[in-house]
Amino acid sequence: MKGKVFQGIIPPMTTPLTIDYSIDIDGLANQIDFLITKGVDGLFILGSSGECVNLTHNVCDNLIRKTVELVNGRIPILCGAIEPSTLRVIERIKVLEDYGVDAFVVTPSFYLQNSDQEEIVKHFEKITCTTSKNIVVYNIPGMVHVNIQPKTIYEISHIDNIVGYKDSCNDFEQLQREAFLLKETKISFFNGAEELSGAALIFGADGNVPGLANYFPSLFVQQYIAAKQRNINRVIELQKKINTVRTALFVGKHWMSAMKYIASRMGFGQNITAPTVYPLSDNEKLAIDKIIAPFVEKSF
Repeated sequence: MKGKVFQGIIPPMTTPLTIDYSIDIDGLANQIDFLITKGVDGLFILGSSGECVNLTHNVCDNLIRKTVELVNGRIPILCGAIEPSTLRVIERIKVLEDYGVDAFVVTPSFYLQNSDQEEIVKHFEKITCTTSKNIVVYNIPGMVHVNIQPKTIYEISHIDNIVGYKDSCNDFEQLQREAFLLKETKISFFNGAEELSGAALIFGADGNVPGLANYFPSLFVQQYIAAKQRNINRVIELQKKINTVRTALFVGKHWMSAMKYIASRMGFGQNITAPTVYPLSDNEKLAIDKIIAPFVEKSF
């Protein structure tokens, strides 16, 4: 459907930190300029890759302000407002409404378990009633422990200021059903599972929000272009490369450690994660170096 607000490749940015867990401004500037130069279509800050729930609100606020300043209107900015309850999401959006981002990304409520899918619908109805800002729905069952079903997001898609949906459930059957249901709606449909990035585009997703696009954006941008051109062989060829580089995330005890290490190799920060994620060993760093060497893009 024409006229959708967002499309293309929107990396969920990692948050570069200093030793005292404040924002590494130089690292942030390098990463933003690199990604824009490589042709991404937007940035998503303070998602899972951005350590949204591990950072203080003060650090998050500073990140938003600085990102808006550095991007300077060149591409859209999506910002996580990821909180465990409806009222806390509403409160957070009210604080951030005037910061200059283009949309807020919101998960279902978590910590207290959702009783059913109707609770998820009511969560988004209540949030959207309190703001005129664009809202992107974020399905990430591995983190919030509830899966937004295809019929549920279809119902939510008819709420006025819901403009997008990012699904990271990593379920190919669900992805297909969502693509078919959402095709003629007003909202942009994004896949967040890198191993399904090519398949998502072929089946009609409007784009991808892949963590590894922080460091290897050309793989994903080229795949998006190939899918638009219906060059399926090229989509598959790039998917094989994405799957190879993705193995770097499984080196070490936590994927975030791998992400931050790769970021530091690219000049996007100091290889510091918010507590308490295990750091990589020297041998694990060498293993990641070997995996990513054929794919590293010049950063600046």
